[in-house]
Amino acid sequence: MQNAFLAAAGLLLIGFVLRVKLRVLQVLFIPASIAGGLVGLAVVQTVQALHDDSIEPSWLNGCLNWIAGDLVQQLKPWPGWLIAVVFAGLFLERKSRPFRNSIRQAGREGLVVWIIVLGQTALGLLATWLLIQPNFDVPNSFGMLIETGFAGGHGTAAAMGPILENDPVNLDAGLDLGIFMATIGLVFSVVSGIVYVNLAVRRGWTRAGNVEIPKLNGLESRHDPQPVARGTVRSEVIDPMVFQTLIMATAVVVGLLLHTLVMLWFPSTENFPLFIYTLIGGLLVRRTMDALDIGDLIDSASIRRLSSAAMEFLVVSAIVSLNVQAVVGLIGPLSILLVVAFVWTGFCLLYVSRRLLPVDYWFELGIINYGMSTGTTATGLVLLRIIDKDMDSGAAEDFAMAAPLSAPFIGGGVITFMLPFQVLEHVHIGISALGLCVLVAVLYFAGLAWMRHDHLAVVRPSE
Repeated sequence: MQNAFLAAAGLLLIGFVLRVKLRVLQVLFIPASIAGGLVGLAVVQTVQALHDDSIEPSWLNGCLNWIAGDLVQQLKPWPGWLIAVVFAGLFLERKSRPFRNSIRQAGREGLVVWIIVLGQTALGLLATWLLIQPNFDVPNSFGMLIETGFAGGHGTAAAMGPILENDPVNLDAGLDLGIFMATIGLVFSVVSGIVYVNLAVRRGWTRAGNVEIPKLNGLESRHDPQPVARGTVRSEVIDPMVFQTLIMATAVVVGLLLHTLVMLWFPSTENFPLFIYTLIGGLLVRRTMDALDIGDLIDSASIRRLSSAAMEFLVVSAIVSLNVQAVVGLIGPLSILLVVAFVWTGFCLLYVSRRLLPVDYWFELGIINYGMSTGTTATGLVLLRIIDKDMDSGAAEDFAMAAPLSAPFIGGGVITFMLPFQVLEHVHIGISALGLCVLVAVLYFAGLAWMRHDHLAVVRPSE
């Protein structure tokens, strides 16, 4: 593990240097973890293709053997553990938001997110049923790879991997396929997002006038660096970041204990992923500390830093250990899903968003949703800042307030992880696909009715 950690850290450093130095990565806003992971994947695949085991043993030969075999095997389990850490911090870092308030202020935005994400699943299942399964032997849940990789991202792909690979789905290399979709989705998100932003500026769809697309190297100002966390305990007692790490570790341990107890009482839940339990562990730790009036000892910014650090190593380890042969073997059906995903997300931005979101800032809010549904929310916010530098359109606030209406359920929420277990592998895929398509249509027309009820003018912007 020591060598694997140093290798992952080295790849992150290489990715950082590449991001800072290469203009193409700056223009595409490719994060260091993706760049470093792709470098690692290229090195591993090259060594595996060219290395000859029959060469006389030497120090160099030992290193090549380790890269070609042991490194991948050591990194393969990392995503499953790291996503458990990420989920432990989700409820730990923030106090519960008032659900009713979220509905009142951002109901339409939440409805649009449901349409986008459920549409990814519905069309993925439809394509699997009509185009893929007649020619390829894949399970029904194969159609969920769009939602898994695009709306969910690398974290959801890492979490969904064991679900897709185990009973009742039994999709070989489900983790590799999910990571592949997430990586393609993230790159596509940035490239196409920049294109859509340029189109919106030229068509007058944004609140701002002329906008210059920035080319950022990813470095903060050296003269005015911004703090990223704060201390809640004195450093002579214990380092503040170590203290936050202990709180996070407590949430993970509580999740492990819950996992063990549930498996003892209900052996059939053995395949349930660990992150579900660490998510509950984080919530229990947060609620317990709040009840004891020591919740202020949790520094949300520090917990986010720890979760983000885990996510960086998750992305690197997932990409480096990607089973390229498994992806190549299913590149045909994966390409079909990718085309469906590209068309659907673009349709949702240019058509659905224009009709269901507030007319004054539909594109600003829509571009956040676009980033979320093709890569990450962070990508959506980066794209937003290009056209809404001061974030004063209200789009970011609407998105944040609507998150509790969708994030716990879809795009990596409870429904995402329960569908393969409870529905898709037990119901004919045609019924599931058509049922979800009807549900998406119902949600869309309900959104139109909601707009009319609220007396919001749904006017097609001038071309």
